[in-house]
Amino acid sequence: MRDCPLANEGICQKVYKVKITSDLRRYTAPARGSQAWKNIFKRRTAVERVNAYLKEFFQLNNVRYRTGKRAKIHFDMVTLIYNASKLAADRINVQLNQQQVA
Repeated sequence: MRDCPLANEGICQKVYKVKITSDLRRYTAPARGSQAWKNIFKRRTAVERVNAYLKEFFQLNNVRYRTGKRAKIHFDMVTLIYNASKLAADRINVQLNQQQVA
């Protein structure tokens, strides 16, 4: 602590190095609060919004098949329909914007 240039200001703190593998939930790579973490979290929240939408409106939380094959086919069909509807909506919006500009 004597070597720390911030010791006089009272904000000098000890740094402990901890292996990430000791507790993966607590110690993450990249570190929480960093810019890389924020970018990853933005992507994750975007994906979670889509998952919540699919569960709410396409009944993915109520899949009632005994085999994994049928459940996977159900999931694949739902995601195909969702992606096709979003693509159609985007194309319609582009056409409407072009008509408004012209």
